[in-house]
Amino acid sequence: MVPPRTATAREKATLEGATAAAPPSAAGPAPDDSLESRAREALVEWLTKEHPAPGQPVPVREFARRLGMSRTPVRSAVGRLYERGLLAYDATAGFTVAIPSLSSLYELFELRLMLESHALRLFAERTDREPPARLRELVDEAQELARLSLEDHAHYIGFRENDSRFHRALVELGGLPRLLALHDDLHLSIHVTRTGMEAPITASRLNAAVAEHRAVVDALESGDRLGARDLLETHILRVRDQTIAFLARPRM
Repeated sequence: MVPPRTATAREKATLEGATAAAPPSAAGPAPDDSLESRAREALVEWLTKEHPAPGQPVPVREFARRLGMSRTPVRSAVGRLYERGLLAYDATAGFTVAIPSLSSLYELFELRLMLESHALRLFAERTDREPPARLRELVDEAQELARLSLEDHAHYIGFRENDSRFHRALVELGGLPRLLALHDDLHLSIHVTRTGMEAPITASRLNAAVAEHRAVVDALESGDRLGARDLLETHILRVRDQTIAFLARPRM
């Protein structure tokens, strides 16, 4: 067995936030699957909001204590995230945040390209529908967040969340709930995989993303829906290549 590990002060503070975000349990003992769901929600919150570094151990005992449950449902939730490749296992450290491989990241981006491109193709076939004003609003918001992020990197989290909402809104145009669910699941994998491994925050990088999003919206609003699809594909491929090139660079 892996010896217990004492959680750091930072991890304890993180888990306090994750626990506060979890919904209160109903009176009486909860079913195992409900406990596992709560544990999974807390783990996902930890991975997506607190951005633990790749290779960082998962404090299973501390999660169980903060959530008021045994380690069994927490371990079950950890096991499911391990099966998805979001966590790894080390004989010494136990379960850790997965260190991404270039091949896995490439595959995730290919799947993202397929889903988002297909959603816009479906939308192009629906001539009775117009692109929502929300897309333009998201682009305008992104431009402001890009400016703020360059002044204070703390705003970059908001920029990333805006990016996620924009791409999700594009998939919503496809009108298929299951396609959207697949995209949400895939987005979680990409988000966690890239955590702590992104290229530096620069004006050229942020402005390029905003300009490419704006070009997609311009094409949609002008009626060039297939052109918008081509622009979206070019954008996703550029981000993929930029991310992989950054991860492939030798570390000092």
